[in-house]
Amino acid sequence: MAQALYISEIHMDLNEYTRMAMKVTEKSRRRIIMIAEAIWIAAGAVAFALKQYDFTVMFALVIAFYPAALVYLYKRRLKKIYADMPAIKDDYVRYEFYPDHFLVLTNRGDGEYRYDQITRYVETDEEIIMMPAPDQGMLLLKKNCSPDLIKFLREKCQR
Repeated sequence: MAQALYISEIHMDLNEYTRMAMKVTEKSRRRIIMIAEAIWIAAGAVAFALKQYDFTVMFALVIAFYPAALVYLYKRRLKKIYADMPAIKDDYVRYEFYPDHFLVLTNRGDGEYRYDQITRYVETDEEIIMMPAPDQGMLLLKKNCSPDLIKFLREKCQR
């Protein structure tokens, strides 16, 4: 087999698993929050118009605290999922990047992907997440990537 152009590794502990899952589900969480907030704003406006000020205050509090509560509950759920799935606990992931594909090597199995399979590429100051499906993401920490690898991934995965 040919030599990999670039290699990156990550130890997938609870913090990294949570970070990846939060990024993967960010769009759907925002959509849920926006819909719920719109409903509560409308309900609060109706309560205010009907001079039901107790309900107006209640809706205002829900509007203020719902996003934080949703994130807290989701992170708590992720912690439980992580604890209940021994296959992902303390997983070591090694990424090997080749000109036309990359390998994901873990202690529970390996996978091979072409760059055109990446449907969403998310890059922040600290990480890169490549998503071949809406509910599947691969996390790379930038501190574990060379500048050349980051440039390579931008060229291959961003559309």
